[in-house]
Amino acid sequence: MKFSKALLISSLGFVLCICAVAKAAHPARIHYIDVGQAESILLELDQAAVLIDAGGEQTNDPQQGTHLISYLNTFFQGRPDLQRTIDTIIISHPHIDHTMALMDVMNAFTVKNLIDGGQSAGSGIEPLKAARKFVNTHGGHSFTVTRANTTQPAFVNPALKAIHDRESDVDFKLLGGANGCKNANNDSIVVVLTYQTSRFIFTGDAEDEPDATCHSGEIQDLLQLYAGTNTLRADVYKVDHHGSPNGTDANWIGAISPKISVISAGKNDPPHQGPGQFHAFQFGHPRESAVKIIEQGTSQTRPTKIVTTMDGVKHIHANRPMAKAVYCTCWDGDIVIDGATLQVTTAH
Repeated sequence: MKFSKALLISSLGFVLCICAVAKAAHPARIHYIDVGQAESILLELDQAAVLIDAGGEQTNDPQQGTHLISYLNTFFQGRPDLQRTIDTIIISHPHIDHTMALMDVMNAFTVKNLIDGGQSAGSGIEPLKAARKFVNTHGGHSFTVTRANTTQPAFVNPALKAIHDRESDVDFKLLGGANGCKNANNDSIVVVLTYQTSRFIFTGDAEDEPDATCHSGEIQDLLQLYAGTNTLRADVYKVDHHGSPNGTDANWIGAISPKISVISAGKNDPPHQGPGQFHAFQFGHPRESAVKIIEQGTSQTRPTKIVTTMDGVKHIHANRPMAKAVYCTCWDGDIVIDGATLQVTTAH
């Protein structure tokens, strides 16, 4: 009997050990992919991949338009267990810099779920409409999320809940969402990911300015809605609206209180200044005035790097030292953050 009991205890210990190893096989990593004056973020989890936005840039840099698919191909080569499947794509809002490569992703990989705000207009609405139809006719599911949904205490998205049910150390909360604003930036779905004890917030292009139909910007709405709570607090902040001056606010940064901030924006050197008008040089992103606020509100540091920001449209702010833990795809290329340790790795 003693031998059997000891054997049982030993066997249970072995099983627990195997489970612990299996759980830690693929710790979460957050990939901020360099898609130029656009946005796309890959959430790599133990048993699932989630993509937030699928934008791209069209400039004189030929690699910029194809980098997202190239990056995802390389990612899935390193994660064959995921079988080239993206569990869920979340489109924060229907602007072309967030949807340009959406159908390329749909055609290249298996996509099980699509979440968006259900809008019918916007510069990037056609790829989004095509993706809704595609996922629904290829065995997947599409979900609409409005701001009214997210303010309901019982609101849970089924696709994201299914991930949590498989991975207990992963949890998603959707904030914001479509609110009928004329400016689709103020309709951005805001995503909060909790992994173990680390929190990440992804804010789309939420703005601090009102528009014709929404009398306060989404940032102010969320600050008011979640005042006195820790709902907005995050260790890592994906900066709103590519570092635009209307995409940040000292109170907003204070509510988030990030250790690390990440901007997704395009480069401003000559190869990225044309053709056309849709690039960081034309928009003036990331704006120096906004970067100062983000810098002041970010608590950790990084190895000092000399970077460029923009003082305004077509006005470069050169030789700018950055010592706080503020990163930008325009300075650092692809950025990967370890979900547990918050260690940052950059392409350059």
